Amino acid sequence: MPIGRKKKALVHIAKEDLHLDEESYRQILKGVAGVESSTQLTEQGFEKVMRRFQDMGFKGLLPDPYQSVPKGRLIPPDSPLGREAITSSQLGFVSYLLEKLEWDEGHYRAFCRRIIKRDEPLTKRDGQKIIIGLMAILRQRTRHHPSGSDGRDSRVSKS
Repeated sequence: MPIGRKKKALVHIAKEDLHLDEESYRQILKGVAGVESSTQLTEQGFEKVMRRFQDMGFKGLLPDPYQSVPKGRLIPPDSPLGREAITSSQLGFVSYLLEKLEWDEGHYRAFCRRIIKRDEPLTKRDGQKIIIGLMAILRQRTRHHPSGSDGRDSRVSKS
């Protein structure tokens, strides 16, 4: 299944950030993911391409990807917008983060109880809190284990 428009946009942001010309960009797509265009990328291909861009120096959308998301982005507690039901987009992003973290349902529910005092997010504000927390954990893991989720650093030889 092809990736959504937000992930396609992220691929193009990385392309611009790395100052890639069209030919180099297409070669990376073809060589890393086996596709001609970002519209053909699958989730797995997207991950491979983004990993390659990170290897080339892409740091992400935040000025420093290891800093937490600014609190100013959170919907204020008194805003009626925050009480609206969580969006399918938020739920999809939570699922993506949980997959990256390799968390089971019990771990996720315990995390939700700790952060929002219930088993799962029901409102947009709850969704934001959970997403910010999961992203912070994922960033911290990436900082401590930059070569992958298994925690091994490919630059360290075991002799």
